[in-house]
Amino acid sequence: MTPSTKRHSLLSGLALLALASCSSSPIASISPLDPEEVPAVLLAAQASPASELADRQLVDTVTDLLSANKARGLDTQTRVAVRDALEVYASELAARGEDPRALEDLSETDLPARISVPAGLRSATLYLDREDRKDAFKTIKKLDSRYPSHGLRDEAGDLLKGIGDSYFFDKRRKYFLFPYANSAPQVYEYLSAEYPKHPGTDDALHKLAGVYEKNRQYAIAIEKHEELVLWCRDSPYRIGSEAAVPRLRLAALSGPEYGRDSLNVALGELEIWLSKYPDNELRPDVERTLVDCLQRLADNDMVVARFYRTVMSPAGARQHAARALETAKRAGNPGQLEEIRAFLEDLDEIESLGPPREIPQGILPQEIVPLDGELDQQGPAELAPGSGSMEPRRIPRRTERAIEQDESDEQAAGVGSGNGPENGGEKR
Repeated sequence: MTPSTKRHSLLSGLALLALASCSSSPIASISPLDPEEVPAVLLAAQASPASELADRQLVDTVTDLLSANKARGLDTQTRVAVRDALEVYASELAARGEDPRALEDLSETDLPARISVPAGLRSATLYLDREDRKDAFKTIKKLDSRYPSHGLRDEAGDLLKGIGDSYFFDKRRKYFLFPYANSAPQVYEYLSAEYPKHPGTDDALHKLAGVYEKNRQYAIAIEKHEELVLWCRDSPYRIGSEAAVPRLRLAALSGPEYGRDSLNVALGELEIWLSKYPDNELRPDVERTLVDCLQRLADNDMVVARFYRTVMSPAGARQHAARALETAKRAGNPGQLEEIRAFLEDLDEIESLGPPREIPQGILPQEIVPLDGELDQQGPAELAPGSGSMEPRRIPRRTERAIEQDESDEQAAGVGSGNGPENGGEKR
């Protein structure tokens, strides 16, 4: 066999396998019988008790009776007889059928819920046993859509939990690329939304929260923990979820500059948890989270305090730094406390210098520094001669206009003192 022939055979086999997996049962393609054909079908069904038929015979009999039930123009007696026989054989098929596709198709017929619902659940069970989890999940969702308040919701919830766990613990990959475990969240989400009081919902929510936290989707993880606390009061995961919510609030923050409201909410949740569960084994972890929260709150206040210092508002800077100091005392971080106290000491020095000179808007430069020589600017600082004091002595610095004025005065004084010939000066 050549390589091309082998390749063709392989592709043909895969195509046949795909067609077989997607093919429907005879129940999905029924068509109405002619009225004259109905009595023969009814007699053939009544001749063989439902309990004695093999699975394939049972599927064929139910298919024939469904077609007979769709026949038009039947008299009332015949139609009642067909309907009664159909319910008997369909109930038997729903109870012990082995073909999940036929059972799925049976659940989608117009038979009563007492037949359709068990048929759909058995179909999902068989699919799950064969690891056809996608079809099992799809079958339950269709069943819930048709019968949202059916009487077998506990069994359906058990199946959903089984499908989700089968995905969650599956370490394999589809086509060697896509992890099967990635399909677990959608099943757990459906279970928690449609079956919030099912006994397995708390475990589903707990696993969902872990998945979302691992993916750094902290807001969704918080939602799942909060749903667990709300719906699963008796769950062993509830206390842990109450502790996880404030921890995730802190994890979701990008830095101390933002999220003070979230920090305050987390602080309140942590304090309530510690007061409710003083002896719980999770207390050391919660206390560490509390310290982290307090330090972040102090850092947040210090960010604001530094801003106020930058804009020369000592009062605002002191207010936030003082609050940061009180919060940091609760956290007990020596390095943070030292930093805040140093900031406050620097703030005291700034306040001792007094406020800076305010320059009104629209004032001209010459109105700030006079240029007419009447007021000299202060020159560089020098030590007073012969003094050991470090106090500087300011040397007056004369402006150019003042210097020019002095030179003019000197020239005028020289002319007036008689240096010229007319005043008796020496002739050349």
